[in-house]
Amino acid sequence: MSLSKENSKTRLAWLKHPKHFLFFKIFVWFWLTVIGTITALVFLSNIATNQVSYENLHGPMQKNLQYTAKGIERMVVKHNKSIAEILTHPRLAKQKLLYLNSDQPDHSISSRVPSSEIDLSLLNFTKNMPPQIIFTEYYQAFGPIKINLPEGQFYLYEIDENHQPPFFIRLKLMPIWLKVIIALLASLTLSFIFSRNLIAPINHLKQAAIKLSDGDLTARAEIDPNRQDELGVLGRDFNSMASQLEQLISAQKRLLADISHELRSPLTRLKMATGLAQMQTPEENQTYLLRIEKEANQLDKMIADVLQVSRLEAKSQALSLHQQSLQIIIDHVLNDAQFEAKQTNKQLIINGQLNVDIYCDESLIASALENVLRNAIKYAEQTITLTLSLSDAIYIEISDDGPGVEPQNLGKLCEPFFRQSDARDRTSGGTGLGLAIAKNAIVAHSGSLTLHNKQPSGLCVRIALPLDKQK
Repeated sequence: MSLSKENSKTRLAWLKHPKHFLFFKIFVWFWLTVIGTITALVFLSNIATNQVSYENLHGPMQKNLQYTAKGIERMVVKHNKSIAEILTHPRLAKQKLLYLNSDQPDHSISSRVPSSEIDLSLLNFTKNMPPQIIFTEYYQAFGPIKINLPEGQFYLYEIDENHQPPFFIRLKLMPIWLKVIIALLASLTLSFIFSRNLIAPINHLKQAAIKLSDGDLTARAEIDPNRQDELGVLGRDFNSMASQLEQLISAQKRLLADISHELRSPLTRLKMATGLAQMQTPEENQTYLLRIEKEANQLDKMIADVLQVSRLEAKSQALSLHQQSLQIIIDHVLNDAQFEAKQTNKQLIINGQLNVDIYCDESLIASALENVLRNAIKYAEQTITLTLSLSDAIYIEISDDGPGVEPQNLGKLCEPFFRQSDARDRTSGGTGLGLAIAKNAIVAHSGSLTLHNKQPSGLCVRIALPLDKQK
């Protein structure tokens, strides 16, 4: 029972605050379009040119006009009176304006002199038509009814004088093309304004959602704070969600960085204690201490990588920017990569050169290339290919012939600590931070790092650095 009451309250809520609901806005805009179209028709109907329109005459009006025509014929024959005398008789002249149109214009006659605005010659085209209602700008006529008199054949019309024709008559007199244009322009204009008002916040939401999905946690939808309808509420809820998401992720990164920073002090003391213990421990026990030292060094490197990723993601990494030859940076990295590839019986193929100076942090660029190359060497079967090219930007492609990556995991591969469940798991070594460091280092230089699978197998990492940033 209470649920039905809540549903009824929800359905009728728009009656209390109609401006807060899209239903009301759509309803109002629909009727504004209709009213706007009618208003335009009314305005333009007032300046309509002298047009003529007609439709068939039926019913009592036709019978009454036929009765009048027979009466005129009977009075002319029976009383032997002229047509002018009969039409100007007070009984006919006072009630209505009758017009007898003759094939000879000079013989046409009316029951009284019409006003100067009434042009009876507009009726000439209807002589051979069945009885009609003829609409003109200043009057409407009923007829014709043929009358055969001794003076000849006439066509009887009854004229209804109307110096201010009703709206529907003026509308009827307007050309069809003008009516269509008015309706189209009014509906298109008002519909465009409404659609723009409706779609604008949706587009803002869409753009903000795309930026948010690309990792821009500062993205917000541009929504009018005074907008109270469903789209306004949705936009503010979206911005609230984005703010909370930014706070949560920032807190997570800050926590990771803080923990990593705090771990360095006890880790340093552990390494110092290990060194002292090695000096006092017999030779047969040195193996255990060496193992402790190795794990401590690996943990120290992992913590350093975590801190570097955190600083790069938070854009707090201080960049030491200098003009450097990119080829020299690549050559230094390749010296170590060639050695590692030979140790694992794999071949490193290099295509092209990049003889260009770039404004960069040499250590960060070298670290990014080194991490990507080591990743390729680790998972390659036999061959690693490095392709260097220069066009609208600086392009560096590093690909291997390994098993590749599941398509759904390509976008996650540059996330810290992310691993696949099969080939790239913990048993293969590494911490899952190499590609994260590489991507953030490239982004810090206004570049991009993208990944895609090769055919038939293998992973390709494409690095792009803009040329305009190097000037």
